[in-house]
Amino acid sequence: MKKVKIITIILAIILVSLISFVGIYMQTQNRMENKVKDYQLGSELEGRRVIELKISDTKTETDESGNETTVAREQSPEILTAENYEIVKNTIEKRLKNLGAQDYIISLNKEDGKIKIELEENENTDLLAYYLTASGEVKIVEKDTETELINDSMVKKASYNYATNADGEYQVYIELQLTKEGQAKLEEISNNYAILANDIEQIEAVQAENEENAEDTETQETTEAEQENTETTENQEEQAETKKIAVLKIADTEYDVEKIEKNKITITVGSATTSNTTLNNNLSIATEMMILINSGKYPVIYDVQTNRYIYDDINLDTVLYVALAIIAIILITLVVITIRYRLKGLLSSFSIIGFIAVLLLLLRYTNILITIETIGAIIISIIINIVLNISILNKIQKIGSVKEAVNNTYKEIFIKLIPVMIISIVFCFSGWTNLNNFGMTMFWGFILIPIYNYVVTRTLLRLMEEK
Repeated sequence: MKKVKIITIILAIILVSLISFVGIYMQTQNRMENKVKDYQLGSELEGRRVIELKISDTKTETDESGNETTVAREQSPEILTAENYEIVKNTIEKRLKNLGAQDYIISLNKEDGKIKIELEENENTDLLAYYLTASGEVKIVEKDTETELINDSMVKKASYNYATNADGEYQVYIELQLTKEGQAKLEEISNNYAILANDIEQIEAVQAENEENAEDTETQETTEAEQENTETTENQEEQAETKKIAVLKIADTEYDVEKIEKNKITITVGSATTSNTTLNNNLSIATEMMILINSGKYPVIYDVQTNRYIYDDINLDTVLYVALAIIAIILITLVVITIRYRLKGLLSSFSIIGFIAVLLLLLRYTNILITIETIGAIIISIIINIVLNISILNKIQKIGSVKEAVNNTYKEIFIKLIPVMIISIVFCFSGWTNLNNFGMTMFWGFILIPIYNYVVTRTLLRLMEEK
């Protein structure tokens, strides 16, 4: 029975190791695909995207025929200051953080305002590049004249939600919270402008009816009864036009205003729908706008000057050679452990291999970027685990009891590692991505080492201890 348990644990370790080191391959559309999640490589290992932004000096305008032309854009010299450049840089950083970007570097030239952003290359890089210059400007303008009534600086923050009606349809909303200045301005213009979608529809309906009546009177003889109707229509037109129409725009796209409550404007995104696909699309649009609005304003308008992919000096081949050297050292160490401690050493060696496999799987599924610092943390974790196992084997030879050997080793090793644990936790909260990756890897290593060895290594050695 003892042999069966030991063989079962060893087979389980071999299975986990194969999954971690090789993968699980299944056929997907005429090709074999590894179902185990890939590592997320940092920019210094996989290359990176470098995007350079410059102060915009051109803009695109569309004429009545729909033709687009590029014209010069003039930005006031008063806003082209180092302080405003710094604001844009900080806003870009907020956008990237809100979008979940991990490995990025932002640098600013305060002389000419140019900003360089380095991003890790993955499936989200193009989306992140789009958000660098995407507009999130909110404004309320008069419909016909485009006169600005409320500007972007009067919007404090945005949030979104969705609700369902009696027909089971979902409607997505964005709530815009105004500043005190914005609230006062909104109350002021509400007396002269129709902003709510329902009010605008009524005014436009009356205007359309008036135009139809005007056309009819041109083709028919005017009678006294018709004159009375015309007078009534004119009165309606005057009443309807007592309020002008104002529209709310986000990034130059009009949105219907659902309701206004004190300092909060609620707008609709898309129409009510029962389709999950449409709902998700509307939620995606709402999320995008919320991120752009809440990240801050761009006092200076920027354009993308260059967007290119570059390779770093460290490539995957170099990493592969280093990995092979580390594997060779580990295998030699395990052979020495097996020779010195015999069967217990062999079982401990299997346990160490299983630990490495589980740690690598853990790093994959916790989305930790594999950087030079991460590799260093992996090596440190493996060394600590090997030292722990050797210490346990030494104490077993002296004490003879696996339970006491494990307990004593845990006390000795982990008391000494307390300062390292504290430093690793501090690194986890570092704003620098590389330090953060190092800290997170060490954190998971310190979590895994005691649990794994207590469950696996201790169990194997105790089974060998049984008679």
